[in-house]
Amino acid sequence: MSDKLPQYWQSLAERATDASWLDTQRNEFAEELPVGVAAAPPDASSRRDFFKMMGLSAAAAMVACQRAPVQKLIPYVSRPDEVTPGTALWYASTCDACPARCGLLLKTRDGRPIKVEGNDEHPVSRGGVCAVGQASVLSLYDASRARFPSRASSRVSWTDLDAEVKKGLAKATEDGKAIRLVLPWVMGSTAEAAVSRFLAAHPTARTVRYEPLGELSALGDAYRVTHGARVVPDYRFDRAKVIASFGADFLGTWVSPVAFTRQYAEARDAATRKAMARHFQVEPVMTLTGAAADRRFVVAPSDVTLALGDVVRRLAVKAGREVPGLKSLPASRLEPASLDELAEALWAHRTESLVVCGGDEVAGQVLAATANVLLGNEGTTVLPRDGVALDEKALSYGELLAELEAGSVGAVVFLGVNPAHTDARGDSLGALLKNVPLTVALNDRLDETAVLARLHAPASTALEAWGDAEPRRGVVSLRQPAVSPLHDTRDAVESLLTWAGAAQAHHDFLRARWEAEVFPRAGVTGTDFAHFWDDSVRRGVVTLSSVPAAPLTFREEGVAKVLAGVARPSVEWELVLFPSVGLRDGAMANNAWLHEVPDPITKATWGNPALISPARAKELGLSDGDVVKVSVGGRSVSLPVLIQAGTHPSALGLAVGYGRTRAGRIGDGVGERVSPLAAVVDGRVRRSVPGATVAATGERQKLALTQTHSSLEGRPHVREAELAAFLANPRAGNEGHGGHGGGNGGHSLSMWSGHEYKGHRWALAVDLSACTGCSACVVSCQAENNIPSVGRDEVLRQREMHWMRIDRYYQGDAANPQVVHQPMMCQHCENAPCETVCPVLATVHSSEGLNQQVYNRCVGTRYCANNCPTKVRRFNWFDYPHDEPLERMVLNPDVVVRSRGVMEKCSLCVQRIQEGKATANREGRPLKDGDIQTACQQSCPAKAIHFGDLNDPESRVAKLAKDGRAFRLLEELNIGPSITYLTKIRNTGSGSGT
Repeated sequence: MSDKLPQYWQSLAERATDASWLDTQRNEFAEELPVGVAAAPPDASSRRDFFKMMGLSAAAAMVACQRAPVQKLIPYVSRPDEVTPGTALWYASTCDACPARCGLLLKTRDGRPIKVEGNDEHPVSRGGVCAVGQASVLSLYDASRARFPSRASSRVSWTDLDAEVKKGLAKATEDGKAIRLVLPWVMGSTAEAAVSRFLAAHPTARTVRYEPLGELSALGDAYRVTHGARVVPDYRFDRAKVIASFGADFLGTWVSPVAFTRQYAEARDAATRKAMARHFQVEPVMTLTGAAADRRFVVAPSDVTLALGDVVRRLAVKAGREVPGLKSLPASRLEPASLDELAEALWAHRTESLVVCGGDEVAGQVLAATANVLLGNEGTTVLPRDGVALDEKALSYGELLAELEAGSVGAVVFLGVNPAHTDARGDSLGALLKNVPLTVALNDRLDETAVLARLHAPASTALEAWGDAEPRRGVVSLRQPAVSPLHDTRDAVESLLTWAGAAQAHHDFLRARWEAEVFPRAGVTGTDFAHFWDDSVRRGVVTLSSVPAAPLTFREEGVAKVLAGVARPSVEWELVLFPSVGLRDGAMANNAWLHEVPDPITKATWGNPALISPARAKELGLSDGDVVKVSVGGRSVSLPVLIQAGTHPSALGLAVGYGRTRAGRIGDGVGERVSPLAAVVDGRVRRSVPGATVAATGERQKLALTQTHSSLEGRPHVREAELAAFLANPRAGNEGHGGHGGGNGGHSLSMWSGHEYKGHRWALAVDLSACTGCSACVVSCQAENNIPSVGRDEVLRQREMHWMRIDRYYQGDAANPQVVHQPMMCQHCENAPCETVCPVLATVHSSEGLNQQVYNRCVGTRYCANNCPTKVRRFNWFDYPHDEPLERMVLNPDVVVRSRGVMEKCSLCVQRIQEGKATANREGRPLKDGDIQTACQQSCPAKAIHFGDLNDPESRVAKLAKDGRAFRLLEELNIGPSITYLTKIRNTGSGSGT
């Protein structure tokens, strides 16, 4: 055990005890009164303002006494048999928000999808959903989606559009011109079958695969070099005892973060396994994955691949093998001792380790594949054959641009891609397309690419369309529509089939393909296809019997050629263009939930500041909010600076996906577009860019940051321990902390009489070791509880409304600190300070242990917020607008929409508690542990949150509350929280408990 408790800090300003930070902490409510009534001494002006406000208040009170507008309800004329008003229906489906294709459950009320949850039966995603997947339901009701097909932005009928497309395709074929179909890499087996139909119908047609971030492209091209097949392997982090990641943010954005998060949490479950995987991370800018690492090495962006090369060199020596091209690879600037440590740890766990590499550089992926072969990991933690097979015959986007410049293309069809915004060469696309006779876009809106096309055939969203996916070989999931298309849109697959001369409904095409190809492999007996199909639609996923396939073996002959192009630049600055956890590539930039959820690391919202290291900011005299001009290759962009701990001094981190101009009313003009700063090397876009210049402009821009509003006041809110200390003492990390009772050296005296719970006593437990800070729970809570998005200006005023937040704490050196994430919600205290100060009893204690907020009693004094030690209460400053009728359809009817002047906060999803009790009552049985799940718990990919009844000694939450790792916040204040936290366990090798 350490002699003293660690010093945690939330920001660099707090760590330095900056004067401006101290001023912020002294003023708990940052907003000022709108008039001078608080001026001292009072003057005539303030007196007049005071009486003006009193008059306005009286007028407002009279208005408030008037009747609300009458709204008429329209009942069903003929109610559908499956619909019971007030009862939710659930549909199994597949997420389409990113290439991972996680399994979903879609909750509908009266025909409206209102909530996304994970499908527990899906063997890959296993019930988890990320923040982007949670927010996809809001994008369904996006008022900026296209509502009809168009020609040059003017409405046309689908019949006229189809006729023009068919005519244009026939003309291109007749003239011998190329037809190019620009698609994402991952679409689903049935969609790929429709693409094949299209290609077969048009002999000059070929696919062009486009990916905004380049990671899947790099993986596929690397495995084509090393294994002879363009695949993305199936990675199994749960089987690894040592994980080495070189720039791969696999917990945040890389490949399949939901699946990887669950696997990672299991591999590091020290309480169950009595061991945990050790995680090394090499990166230039702190990521969500780097924040979770046991050992993190901060390197220059160009050194990530070189450091991996150094490790592979060491592994090759240990394996007695010579890998072509390694000798010519430049050495990295990472300390030899660190490289030795990495190589030794990996070699000590051969066949049980895992090496992954992020980014868009093929050489890095080749080195990672080589490392896994040298370590014997293929077949255990790396399964190339079981991953996702990519299009072997596809052209690259660079090849398409070359064809467009040559004038050899007669038709271009864009489906679900937006290179005009996301690609470094996007600005030139419009001029190139002007010479193409037929240009069609099947995107869901007139985005930056669709507006350049002559014809727009808007596709329905994933929640309105059928489909399927195969995220792992043999695991096939279905996507079914939860609602009919809201507008005059059409399924993209149906459009392709129509233009191929084989018009067919997507459902019929999908069902016929499953009958012919999936059903024979399902291994079911004693049932016909109709029953199999119905069961598959109900469950949403099918596991097929494995088909023998030739293993993919390592080929080293192409490695040297790939590695020959790797060099180490001698430059002052290197740009790192990365996807944020919330916005990713910007495809869902018109989604307010994703803009307002704070970045798990920076805590920035509504923008993409330039991330710079503390040392470099000090050298240049920069502070948060100073605007700098970033230039490279003749292109430049101006951005405010955010000083980010854990950033390499030569790196400047810029999040992509911002700066949209055709996203919609929410996303347009938020942040700056940085994709033009990317480099193009041999036709490939590179998002690690050397040779940039950074110059201060003298301007300033306020940053909309969260978690800067309050202080720890020196109290350790989080606790952690080293693995060795935990195995020796299950209470490691909890020792030395005082409190009231509980055996922590405190006392049990109290001025409170306490509460008696004769029935249930609801509580939460949160495992800090499992929590990665991904923020899926934050968006899930927002969707479940009708929490408004307030916008950048209100966040600047510290008025964000999230009932749940993820507090991020640093410890140690600012150049490379350790990080702890702590989900923070209302603690539902036994001795709740808020309850004693409310003058109108708007916050009260329930008979089941909940701290309840009675909205129609609240008069908005905010005394409760002032008295809340964890600062989890939110005040409605406005009646936040719900003017768009379509967007109101996402609201959950089980939760009231709060009005101006009302305080709100976490209710532990009391509506779900009541629903669970009602269901058990109807079924004539007692409630079982697990019957009720809060929104945050259900969506968590790591399963770090547990809800249940403390009065049930067999419940998971009751057992965790008595665990040696259990602690509660502010025990010295004797507020008695109902939320239990479990200490974070690290495997750094230091052996200490903190």
